[in-house]
Amino acid sequence: MSQSNRRPPNSQILPGFPSLGLPELMECLSALGIPAQMEDLTKPTAVTTQGIYAGLIEALMGAPMESIEAPKQALLGMMEYKDMYNDALQFTMFFRHVRDLANLCGITNFSLADLTRPEPARFKTVLSGIMNFAKFRDERAHFQAQLQAKLQEQAEKTVSLRQKIDQVENDISEITARNAAERPQSEQAQKRNDGLRAELMELRSQQMKLSSETEELKKERQTLMDQAAHNAHLNTQIQQQILSAKSRLVQSPDRIKKQISEMSISLSSEKARLSSFQLKARELSNRLEVINSLELDLKNLIDLQKTIEAQKVKIEEAKRNKTIGESKKESKELELKNLQSRSDQLNKQIENAQNKLDRQQELTNETRERHNKRLAELKAEYTVRSKERGVWQKQRDLLLAEQKELENEMSTFIQTHENEINDLLQAYWTMRRQAEDYMNTMSVKLGLQVKT
Repeated sequence: MSQSNRRPPNSQILPGFPSLGLPELMECLSALGIPAQMEDLTKPTAVTTQGIYAGLIEALMGAPMESIEAPKQALLGMMEYKDMYNDALQFTMFFRHVRDLANLCGITNFSLADLTRPEPARFKTVLSGIMNFAKFRDERAHFQAQLQAKLQEQAEKTVSLRQKIDQVENDISEITARNAAERPQSEQAQKRNDGLRAELMELRSQQMKLSSETEELKKERQTLMDQAAHNAHLNTQIQQQILSAKSRLVQSPDRIKKQISEMSISLSSEKARLSSFQLKARELSNRLEVINSLELDLKNLIDLQKTIEAQKVKIEEAKRNKTIGESKKESKELELKNLQSRSDQLNKQIENAQNKLDRQQELTNETRERHNKRLAELKAEYTVRSKERGVWQKQRDLLLAEQKELENEMSTFIQTHENEINDLLQAYWTMRRQAEDYMNTMSVKLGLQVKT
């Protein structure tokens, strides 16, 4: 009855890799240098299974059992009860390595039961996955070597590029420092040039104004000179008319008086015009003097502008000469640097190495301090956890003992119950057979016919 009530086992999930036969697995194990017998695969035990897995870890992951000893000792050094956890810690670390290898090979459900209670089919499946991974690794070893070579080449290129970048940064810092040192002089020269440029622009505007005023005064002067020439021509004509009139004088007194009065009137008008012309001439002469002084000032300004432009040209020439001299100086300095490059590079390398060493030492000290602090915290926490774990361990042991007692009582009860049921069934079948025999006997004696 108990067997009929059991649930059927779940259908096994097929792995994602081809399953290998036992001969193929034996060949693969012998090729990896792992000693094994056919019985170790057909009837695996915990000892033989762990030995095969240890050989696989050493062959495929390069992690022999001796490599677990150092981390184990380091962890045991932080524990109080070393003897209690020695074997358990070693087995846990070994299981961790085997589980990592199984996960890498596509076996994600690897558990402790595969090491402590191995099953033949399960053990064959796990070995098939590991051997498929080993075959794949051997097939892709050349490609992996190429990738590693490319990675090494890229790392070397990275180092060379980093060195070039450091050199360029040093050059940029030198140029920046030099520009910063020359910036006050360049700013001062720029301010001086801006002041001279503003003065030149102002002088240029004044020159344009004076030129326009000079042109206007020249036009007025020309107009006045034309008027003076016209007046002089009129004076000559008047003189000629006077002479001609004197020559044509008649002896008539009235006529002569009339002409004399007309001529006196015209003479007074001419005198008035002459005085006005003289006044204008004096004004024009004053203006001409002012214009001449302005022309002299303008010529001086033009000469000053020419002098400034000449000085500017000289300044530009001096700048060009300075630039050429600086380029020559830089070329000489470069030659000198090239001559001293080896010693400078060695000194820089030594300084960089010293700085890196100092930084690494500081970083190491800081890391050591942090690790020491963290280690102290972990030790304190571990002490607390150990105490709690001792309490929980005691409770667990009590619970396990109670569970074991309950299981024993349950198994005893089930056994007793099953025995009682079997006895009852046996008594039932015995009584049934006796009843049937009794009924058959009574039917025969009474002559009754029993329908079946």
